[in-house]
Amino acid sequence: MKHIAIITFSLVLSLAAASSARAEHFIAMAAPYPPYSISNGLSVKGMAVSTLTTIMDMCGTPIGEQEIKLMPWAYAYESAARQSRRILLNAQRNPNTEHLYKWVGPMTTAKTVLIGRKSDKLFIPTREHLKDYRIATVRWSRPEKTLLAGGVEETQLCRSPSHVQALRRLDGGEVDLFASTELGAPCLLAGMGMRPEDYTIYFTFDEEPLYFAFSRDTDDKLIARLNRALQEIKATGPHGVSRFDQMFTD
Repeated sequence: MKHIAIITFSLVLSLAAASSARAEHFIAMAAPYPPYSISNGLSVKGMAVSTLTTIMDMCGTPIGEQEIKLMPWAYAYESAARQSRRILLNAQRNPNTEHLYKWVGPMTTAKTVLIGRKSDKLFIPTREHLKDYRIATVRWSRPEKTLLAGGVEETQLCRSPSHVQALRRLDGGEVDLFASTELGAPCLLAGMGMRPEDYTIYFTFDEEPLYFAFSRDTDDKLIARLNRALQEIKATGPHGVSRFDQMFTD
């Protein structure tokens, strides 16, 4: 009986330890932002996800697929700022957000671009000239927000609930331009059965560094290790290519 009691007690301790370890896991959150964070069935994939999992592994704090969630930007932003052990992917670091999180990055720089049909041969030398064109956007998307913050009037935008409708408008000639990320545009076009080679970037509207924003209670030593790990994978290798570049070009 005593032996059984000892085994039972040990099992309880093991379960408690496992539960505690589980509670220590981070939850990473991202809004849809191709190609940095995209839905892939029940999981989340993309450049930001791959980079995060790599540097977390390097620092001995692995994060599993089930701990990476795709959710609306506003909820993710608030959750990472108010809750413990949260990570916000593709975060913007500026005077308004600086004090809310602890920062790892930048991971990369995202370009917001305006693409159109090559056959249209548009001429857009400055932002001022955008007023002459109809621009398709995905409602509440990061590129749309960037345009509005940069002075584009909402009345200029043809807003759609998803990229499917927006690109159909572009393909059908209802609009002149589509707002996207530079890296995301070819994937979205190809996914619609549209030939990326038939389209071109007419204007680069903005560039923004993308960071991983950690909850304020995150250990400073871990933040430092993660930043070193990120620098390590982005460092140029012996053949002139970084591990970061290899991750997304192989």
